[in-house]
Amino acid sequence: MVTRRTLLALAAGTTLVAGCRSPGGGSGGSLSVETSGATVVPGETATIDVQASLVGVLTWRLGDVPESWQITYENFEPQPTAVRESYPPQLVWDPAVDSVRGQLSVAVPPTAAPGTYALPVEAGSETTDERVVSEAIITVESAGTPTTDPSG
Repeated sequence: MVTRRTLLALAAGTTLVAGCRSPGGGSGGSLSVETSGATVVPGETATIDVQASLVGVLTWRLGDVPESWQITYENFEPQPTAVRESYPPQLVWDPAVDSVRGQLSVAVPPTAAPGTYALPVEAGSETTDERVVSEAIITVESAGTPTTDPSG
């Protein structure tokens, strides 16, 4: 037989569980960041997709990417509430957001050497020291040698 006391205990337990949050502040999730890779030839722009959860700050460091390569951010939804133009650059959401998506564009100069280049992207919280990193890999392929078209 279900008593009033049992129903109240079940209701209280359900309310407590429903209100539980992870240390990062989201319901049932945790701080995370994922990046895509890109393959380009010298002179092209590599587009890196970025997705993060429970994030307050997003940064990127050069890693293997040469200093002369220009990196810009674009299309972040929601847009950051502040941008700190320092090194490393910081996109800030205050308060932290449950989910954010956007892109980093990396201008690969025409003189870039073929190879793979790591671009570390870090997500964090303004209120804790917790940080997570995802490395976007940019592969620069040789532009190749032009082929002669026998038809013309």
